[in-house]
Order: sequence, then structure tokens, then C-alpha cells
Amino acid sequence: MRRALRADPRCVGVRTVTLGYNQKEKCLVKMRAGELCLVLCWASSVCAPYAAAQDAVVGKMGSVEVRTSDMQRIIDAQPPEVRKQITSGLNELDRLVRNELVRQSLLMEAKAKGWDKKPEVVFLIERAKEQALLQVYMSDVARPPAGYPSEDEVKKAYEANKSAFALPAQYNLAQIFLSAPENMDKQAAAAVQKKAADLAAKARVKAADFAQLAKDNSENKDTAPKGGDLGWLPETQILPEIRAAVEKMEKGEVSGPIRTPNGWHIVKLVDKKPPSTRPLAEVRDTIVAQMRLRRAQEIERSYMEAMISRSQPTVNQLELSKLQTSK
Repeated sequence: MRRALRADPRCVGVRTVTLGYNQKEKCLVKMRAGELCLVLCWASSVCAPYAAAQDAVVGKMGSVEVRTSDMQRIIDAQPPEVRKQITSGLNELDRLVRNELVRQSLLMEAKAKGWDKKPEVVFLIERAKEQALLQVYMSDVARPPAGYPSEDEVKKAYEANKSAFALPAQYNLAQIFLSAPENMDKQAAAAVQKKAADLAAKARVKAADFAQLAKDNSENKDTAPKGGDLGWLPETQILPEIRAAVEKMEKGEVSGPIRTPNGWHIVKLVDKKPPSTRPLAEVRDTIVAQMRLRRAQEIERSYMEAMISRSQPTVNQLELSKLQTSK
């Protein structure tokens, strides 16, 4: 929207100017001798409410409140990888706010009872402040150069550690499960075994509806409503008895009854993926973070060794012995 703003009569040589503005920037402007002079921002009616909205109460527990700015400072103080994880979803942020509310409530309770005035606590607080200062200082001292590691260094690290990024074979499975604990009486166990054999025969008929058979017969409460769908599983997470069977199956094939300590499984191999290696693009950030951490540790160690070499620590052994407990 465009409007003509009336000049302030207190300015000499001021003329009316036409400006465009939006609801967040309703500011009066004066112009004198070719220069713009900021006069006033309508803070009370527009700017202040907008600013307040940016720092609203995000959580409350009794009389304790935390604001958006409080939580933002906490988030900003985290390492990059932690910060990324926290801000990746509302559940993580919700948990962080709740934890902070509990922390602040406990802190208020401790202060109300005078715990922050106890000599031993005052000492611990001072030590904690010193430790925080040292941690921040050394993080800055030991920070690797911005360009480290180079792309070539990342590639070399990836090639040298490919085994760490190996993925096992994966299987997309569905199952029909019938419970049959090993301590089940023989007659009941025989009946379950027969039912498992019958279901396997039906499921292996061409064009059989495995999902419907699972919904109607599977005793696994989690997977039965989903047609027995187990999703993708790495071979390392599959029961040995089932893994031995599916490794020999082809896509779309249904197994015979497979006995495990918990019962009988009729398994359908929906799809499978051979063992593979995660590509560099997928793990690059992890490699960079690890390399920068190692380099920071090396820089910190070298810095401290250099400090010690310049001024060797000495210890008064006589005084030291006085600290030794006799217990």
C-alpha cells in the first residue's frame, strides 16, 4: 500500500514523500536535503506486538515459564549434530521444553530452600562455571580450520573405512504367526502345527491373498491388522530360523511353516536387497564431523603439551602427603 506522509513542520526544507510499507514496517520518514531521517516506528501499535509474538511463552509449569528466546539459546548452545537432531521434529522440541520446565522448577525449589547459599554448593557452582569457561575457551582454541577436511581428505577417509558403512542384506517380509510356546501340551501343539501347515498350503497357492490370510489368522497383534507386514529388516535382526529360510527364497515366494521357540511362522518374501555400502553422499556429514572432532582433540592435546613444556608443573610432595587419607 502506498501513502503520502505529511512532513514534520519542525524540519526545514522537508517535503512530503510517498513510500510503500507493510504492516510490520509502519514507519514515518522525513526527508531533508536529500537524506532520509527516521522519525518514528509505530512501536506501540505494530512493532511491539510483533516483537512480543516472536518471544511468546512456549511452556509453563506452575509459576515457571520458558519463552521462545530461552529455548533458542539452549538450542544454539548445542553441537551442530545435536542441534540438528533437536530441531528435526516437534516431538524432540516438545521433550526439550518439558525437560527445561522440570529443570527450572527444581532449580527454583532448591533456591527457595537456600541450597545455593550452602558453602559446599557455592564451591561446586564456582567449579562448574570455571569448567564451562574452560570448555568454551578450549573449543575455540582447538577449532580446526574452516576448510578442514578437504574433499579429497573426506574421500580418502571414506575409502579407508568403507567397511564401517557396510549394510547387511535386507528383506521385506510379511508373516502369519501362530503362537505355540515350547511348554504347550502335546495335543494343543499338534493342533497348532496342523493349522500352520494348512495355512502355509493355502498361502502358497497361486494368486492367494496372503495379506487377508494374515489378517484372519495371524496371532501377532501388531502385524495382523497390516496383513502381516513386517517391513524392511536387516538380516541381523531376523530370527536365525527365519533367516535361514528367507535366504533361499525368491521374491514373492511363501515359506512352509517355520518353527521358533515362540511358535510357527509362515513367511512371505515381498522383496530383498543384497548387501551394500552406504554412498559417500549419505555419510559425508558424519565423516566430516568425526574428522573435525579428531583434529580438534589433536590440536587441544598439542596446545596443552606446549603449555606444559613452557612451564613445567611442580608438586610439593610434603604437602601432598597431608592430603593422603589414613583410612
